[in-house]
Amino acid sequence: MPELDPLPLFPLHTVLFPGALLPIHVFEPRYRLMIARCLDAASPFGVVLIRAGREVGDAAEPYAFGTKARIVHHERLDDGRMHLACAGTTRFRIAELHHDEPYLTGRVEPVDEGATEPAAGAAAERARAAFERFVASLGTTASPDLRLPSDPAELSFALAAVLLLPLAEQQLLLELTSTLERLERLTATLERELQLRRRVGLTRPAAPGQIRPPSPN
Repeated sequence: MPELDPLPLFPLHTVLFPGALLPIHVFEPRYRLMIARCLDAASPFGVVLIRAGREVGDAAEPYAFGTKARIVHHERLDDGRMHLACAGTTRFRIAELHHDEPYLTGRVEPVDEGATEPAAGAAAERARAAFERFVASLGTTASPDLRLPSDPAELSFALAAVLLLPLAEQQLLLELTSTLERLERLTATLERELQLRRRVGLTRPAAPGQIRPPSPN
């Protein structure tokens, strides 16, 4: 079995998707150390959703699948805290967890998207159309900053990031290796929401935070 790359891990109550931006406020000493080491080495860290435990205090138990985060901007405060802007890059699966540092680390292996499925292109168009209908049902238009990718896999991750779905559903979408299945699940979710809104006659401007624009890559 090949040696797997060690990776510092940041357990959060957040799912980070490839291509998405994530702001993080770093204040615990262990994570200040972790981020300082990542900055010194220009290396990424892993964002993993917490399965059990809390973000602060004792080490939390993470899900096995996460996304590598590249630090694109950082600000050090006078008291040692940091503000980060991180971009999701590639997915990974934790093969081994280690507790020999003040923060959690693990040996991870990449999670690759499956081969391009012939039906993925058509599924992407259906998902895009469903999203546009959903945005229209809110009584508003999509922000000019909301530039959805044309690539089906990238589109599936962008939609998963922009819709504030329950964390368990986000994690399921992150772990899927089928672009087609991810797009079909997202389209079904959007269609269910549209049907519900039609039944109750609900059309109003989007509430703050209801749609989270994905960042341009």
